[in-house]
Amino acid sequence: MLYHVIDVEVPPAKVNSALEGLAPALSRGSGTLRACWYSEIGRLNRVLAIREYASAERLGEDQREILTSTDPFGVAGVATAVTCDTYATFPGVQFLPPGKLGPIFEVRTYRLKRDGLAATFAAWDKVREARAKLSPLTVMYATSGQVPRFMHIWPYATLNDRLAIRDAAVKQGIWPPPGGLAHIETMQSEIFLPAAFSPIQ
Repeated sequence: MLYHVIDVEVPPAKVNSALEGLAPALSRGSGTLRACWYSEIGRLNRVLAIREYASAERLGEDQREILTSTDPFGVAGVATAVTCDTYATFPGVQFLPPGKLGPIFEVRTYRLKRDGLAATFAAWDKVREARAKLSPLTVMYATSGQVPRFMHIWPYATLNDRLAIRDAAVKQGIWPPPGGLAHIETMQSEIFLPAAFSPIQ
């Protein structure tokens, strides 16, 4: 599976307008909407949508149709910037299932050293199952745009739960993945909340 990650930036107080336009636009085409969230902590006035595709061909067809339409993603009248990237999940990792998992979603993005992706796969493989027992997660790597990059998505019930679970992972020696930090150049963390129509809440 491939994951089309759409990042929409809007002026202050325009997030709801963007969500109104995105809701019908994201339901069209052959992709399956997996999540739509808006930023609460970090870079504000942004909406993050993720669609799942069975093949690069299907994704490309949808993207061409959307980008050549008169109102790409339904936000032409409000968006100040739109970024689209394609991701694939790490080996052995499944995308988060629909349902109530949050409502706090931490999205962490990392830029790796040029040769860092294979080593990052190996580091994550050692701790993936143990870390997933503490809380659900999705880990994906970029296949377009700036590479190599990867993204974590961590759902939590509260910010306090986030701190407690991360502390438990550190004490167990499974966070960060041993050896993983040596391959990272930059990292960024943001908190998102779910749109009402997001399949993952």
